[in-house]
Amino acid sequence: MKHQEIKKLVSSYLDGLLNDKQTELVENHLSECRECQQEFEELNQLEEVLNQMKLKKPSKDIWEAYWSSVYNRLERKIGWVVLSIGLIILIGIGAYPAIKDLILNPETPLILKIGVLIFGAGGIIVFVSILREQLFFRKRERYKEVEK
Repeated sequence: MKHQEIKKLVSSYLDGLLNDKQTELVENHLSECRECQQEFEELNQLEEVLNQMKLKKPSKDIWEAYWSSVYNRLERKIGWVVLSIGLIILIGIGAYPAIKDLILNPETPLILKIGVLIFGAGGIIVFVSILREQLFFRKRERYKEVEK
């Protein structure tokens, strides 16, 4: 094997993931190549340091604040979804009289009726989405104090 191919196997060798043939090739190469020996030693030292590290357990207060935050964000998202659906329904009911004659007219082709309904529903959804986005970003506008 070439030097670069062996170099790629050094980390796997350290983790014990190589088969017998690959292990023998890496060990032979390590005995001859100072560069790979140095890389192996550095990886070995890094692994030792990582094995000695321990994660700090968060306090009970931090966990409570975290879960409270998750609950609040989830609750708000559900609230926005419900509000959006309600607004879409109300606007749809308000728009119905405007397209009622077109929909109830038996002479109007079915495809035109479906197209108008889909177009109207899409327009209402986009309108509500833009309205919600504007309300959301207006509260979080970072540059509202900057003069133009």
